[in-house]
Amino acid sequence: MGNQYSLAYLTTKELSPDEAVLVAAETGYDMVGFRLLPAGAEDPFAILTDKNLQQRTLSAMNETGIKLADIEIVRINDSFNLARFDQFLSVGAELGAKHVLVAGDDLDRNRLIENYGNFCKRAAEFGMSADLEPMPWTAVKHIRDAIEVTSAVNYSNAAILVDALHYDRSESSLDDLRSIDPSRINYIQVCDAPYIKNPTLDQLIHNARGERFLPGDGDIDIASMLRALPRDKVISIEIPRTAEEATVSPKDRALQALSRTQQLVASL
Repeated sequence: MGNQYSLAYLTTKELSPDEAVLVAAETGYDMVGFRLLPAGAEDPFAILTDKNLQQRTLSAMNETGIKLADIEIVRINDSFNLARFDQFLSVGAELGAKHVLVAGDDLDRNRLIENYGNFCKRAAEFGMSADLEPMPWTAVKHIRDAIEVTSAVNYSNAAILVDALHYDRSESSLDDLRSIDPSRINYIQVCDAPYIKNPTLDQLIHNARGERFLPGDGDIDIASMLRALPRDKVISIEIPRTAEEATVSPKDRALQALSRTQQLVASL
């Protein structure tokens, strides 16, 4: 079975969800990812409450065959309230989402594990996994942290999302990747980025949200990372290139990202 490819939200973030579905279909993707809740200082996302947009998006998916791989983003912090995410999960389920991107933002590890477990249980009721993404500026900084948290909860839908950028800039190793239970991996995020020695918090977040490179244009050893992970997983292509949005269309950026990623995978 070959890999399936998902157009992550950030790659063409200026598009509405229904537009992203059409671009994904036109450029050869199998799936898309949507952001329903802000990751930073973004405005609220219309797809969460706009019934008309939800219906247009569903119609676009039905017409094209594009599926919804994942929805973003649930932050489990010290003020986490499970009930706040019911609408998020309900809308995601209506759109057919399979996975939820989760960030661990609580430094109290025991409380984080308890709340993550509670979210896993609730997400399972909507037919979704809870994919914990280690990021070096959060409380789940690296792969070992993610393994500890997901292993501590007794839910089969507890999963780990490996992002090439965060893997490269955290204290994670290929052995850490190999130690992840393959059943805990649903999809993998791919991008490239420049090498930065001792990056600041601002640099980490800037690159993550707005300036990533096509595979092969940066310094991440993506090939070794992918070789250390199961080969049959969905590859989510997350390559925001904010500086190029004024000169390169979303369709062209999506096509370039897919082509370069497929070339990388074919070379493994």
